[in-house]
Amino acid sequence: MLRRMPHALKFYDIGLNLTDPMYQGVYNGKQYHQPDIQRVLRRAQQARVHAMLLTGSSICESQEAVALAARFHSPDARLYYTLGVHPCCVNEFVLADTSSTIDNPTNDPDFNARIDVTDLAFTKSKLRQLYTLMRGNAADPKFRAIGEIGLDYDRFYYSSQKMQLLFFEEQLKLSCLFPEMPLFLHMRNCCADFVAVLEKFVRGFADPDDRFGHQDLIREIDSGHRHLPHITEDGAVFYRFSPARKFVTHSFTGSSQDLRDVLSLSANSYVGMNGCSFKSAENIQCVKDVPLERLLLETDAPWCDIRRTHDSYKYLFADHSAHNLQKDDPWYGGLSEAYPDIPQWFNSVKRDKLDKKSEDEREQTTVKSRNEPCFMGHVATVVAHVKQLPIEEVASTVWDTTCSVYGE
Repeated sequence: MLRRMPHALKFYDIGLNLTDPMYQGVYNGKQYHQPDIQRVLRRAQQARVHAMLLTGSSICESQEAVALAARFHSPDARLYYTLGVHPCCVNEFVLADTSSTIDNPTNDPDFNARIDVTDLAFTKSKLRQLYTLMRGNAADPKFRAIGEIGLDYDRFYYSSQKMQLLFFEEQLKLSCLFPEMPLFLHMRNCCADFVAVLEKFVRGFADPDDRFGHQDLIREIDSGHRHLPHITEDGAVFYRFSPARKFVTHSFTGSSQDLRDVLSLSANSYVGMNGCSFKSAENIQCVKDVPLERLLLETDAPWCDIRRTHDSYKYLFADHSAHNLQKDDPWYGGLSEAYPDIPQWFNSVKRDKLDKKSEDEREQTTVKSRNEPCFMGHVATVVAHVKQLPIEEVASTVWDTTCSVYGE
C-alpha cells in the first residue's frame, strides 16, 4: 500500500517532445484545435512535474526546443533542452531541401538504403551547423544534453542502418568537443551495434580519416581541457569520453540482457523508462531488474502513454488482484496517491472536441491518445508497484539521480 507523504513527491520528465505539432493542435497535417502548450504546462505543475527536458530531434526541432524553453521556462515549470539529430532524422545530413522530422518519414526503406554521402561539402556544412548550434548555446543553463542521438532499427522507413550508424558516430565525435555535457540516447532493436559504438568512445580510439574535417573544430577550441579530442602525431584524431560523462538510454524497451549490456558500459550509464518501457511481461522484468539508482523517468510525450492493453496497466492499482481491470478506475485503486494536489484526474476528449469546451474546462482536459508530462505520476506508480516500493522512495531517488545527470 502506498503511503501518503504529500511533500515528498516531485517529478522530472526527461523526455518531452514539446516541438511536436500535436501541441499546436495539428495531427497528421490537419489543425484540430488551438495550440495549448501553456495549459499542458499548467497541468504538469499541478502534477508536481517541476522540471522537463525538451527533446531536440533534428536541427530545426532543436532550434525550436531552444525557443520554447526560452519562452515558457519558469521557476515552477523549469524547461531545459537537448540538441541533436534523432536516428530517424539523419537523412538531413545528406539530403538538401528535406524536411527531416519525426512526423515526416520518407516511408521508403529502399530509397533510404540507396542514400549515401555524395556531397561531402554539404554533409560537412550540416554537421558544422549542428556544432555551431551547440557551441552557440553552450553557456545557456537550459542546454542540458546532447541528443536525441542513437540507432533505431525498427524504423528504416525513416533512414537506413548505414546512415544511422555513420551519424551516430559523427555526433558522438562532436559531443566530445563538449566533454562534460551529458548525452540523451536512443536505442531501439539495435543493442549490439549501439553498445559497440559507445564502447569505442568509452575506451577511446583514433580516427585516421577525419572524413568531415573535425580537426578544424578541435584547433579552434582551447586545448587545455584534458578530455577534449586531440590530434595525434600521425595526424589522426583521438576521441574518448571524459570519465565524468553521463549518458542515458532513454525510452528503454530492450531485454534484460540488453539492460545489463547498456548499464555495463560505464558506472555513468543510466536508462530512462516511460509507458513504452512497460508494454510486455519482459519489459516489466526489466523494471524489476534495473537498479533504482540507475533509473530516470519520462513520458516521451506526446507518445508512449500507458494503455489498458499494456502489461503495466494493472500496476496502476495498488492491489490489482482486488480490482476488475476492465471496469475499475485506477485513480481509486491507488493511483491518486501519486497526485496529492489533484482532487480528481483530468477529463479527456477527442482532439476535435477540445475547442468546444469552455476555457475553464479546457484547463482540466487532456486530449485522448496524446501523452502529456502530467502523466509522470502514472509512470512512477508503475515502477513503485512493480518494485514494491513506496512511491515517495521512487520519486525521491529518481529525482536525485536525474538532477545528478542533467542538473536540477
